[in-house]
Amino acid sequence: MKYISILLVLLALSIQADWRETTESDSLIEQVEEALVRAGENKPILEEALESCDPSFLPGLIFLISNSPAINLAIFDKDSLLAEIELAYETRKIFSWGNEISDELFMHYVLPNQVSQEPATYYRAFFLEQLRPIVDTLTSGSEAALAVNKWCGEHVNFKQTQRQDQGVFHTLSSGYGRCEEMMIVFVSALRSVGIPAREAWTPYWATSDNNHAWTELHSDGDWHYAGSCEPSPTLDNAWFSKTSQRAAVIFSSAFGVPPKGSDILYREKKNYAIINSFPHYADNPAIVEVEVSEDSASIFLSVFNFGALRPIMRRVAEDNKHPVTFHIGQGDYILYTGNDSTFAWEKIHTEFGDTVKVILKPEQKKSLDAQAFWLRYPVPE
Repeated sequence: MKYISILLVLLALSIQADWRETTESDSLIEQVEEALVRAGENKPILEEALESCDPSFLPGLIFLISNSPAINLAIFDKDSLLAEIELAYETRKIFSWGNEISDELFMHYVLPNQVSQEPATYYRAFFLEQLRPIVDTLTSGSEAALAVNKWCGEHVNFKQTQRQDQGVFHTLSSGYGRCEEMMIVFVSALRSVGIPAREAWTPYWATSDNNHAWTELHSDGDWHYAGSCEPSPTLDNAWFSKTSQRAAVIFSSAFGVPPKGSDILYREKKNYAIINSFPHYADNPAIVEVEVSEDSASIFLSVFNFGALRPIMRRVAEDNKHPVTFHIGQGDYILYTGNDSTFAWEKIHTEFGDTVKVILKPEQKKSLDAQAFWLRYPVPE
């Protein structure tokens, strides 16, 4: 009996030490190990979580650790983290729409417990308790999303707050938040019932001095949008529906970097991606192809907002042989590029379905002649 006990302990230890064997990706293992280093003094806690995690939930834990920012890695609590991941997996079994969610959608848009720049929060148990009785009898993710938005709208209203994003429970307890904080609550609630969701925003409207953030969710096989904590009888129906068609650009974000196929505008190493969502709002966005005469040049696209030209998109030219592509709305924009010693710019006009080709040739900086131009943004019919 004594030998059997020793063998069982050794077997348990060998199983706990085998998290690396759950993936054949050397780069992913390296990514996790780099994340553990970034965790600092919290590294032993995360290692213990990896060793004690249920094997069926381990891929999610590995994905979460490998893509989390250092500020989260340094504060994750083992028991709370594992409980959060287990609840995320359970929603795929609890709700009928869980069977329709691919592993890719689950990892990028259900599993993460942080939406934007708010404090990381363990919220799933709370939302499940509140929302499960409401959505339990529903048969589609779209129906559930509408019901969840109704609940959110009853608990959160719009009010300007400070620049830093409030946490989920702060917004719920106060009963108000600005548009991004309302979006954080709605996305968090959707993820808690197994519906893939992400933030969407336009950095500056092309036609008014402001910006806006809202929610995109995946249901019934496609991405949809909704006003956050702003109930509507249908998806893809919000006060900004027409305004979004006049936007210059619309972005959404992903935790981790989705595989090729998404229009990824920017990626922060392997941990975070910004996606061009504008094609979800306009059937034929304009295409702008820009060639530059310098390698690794940053090209900026700007709109006029709050009394100045505001850059809303940046693309980097890998070389001077392949054009950089922008997918944007209709209207007038300023393109520019340069460095400490050179500069080039051009005003362009686009209509839906257009392809506009531009060549920027940075020259030595010199005084620019006074010039005037109008920026026009047509109203769609």
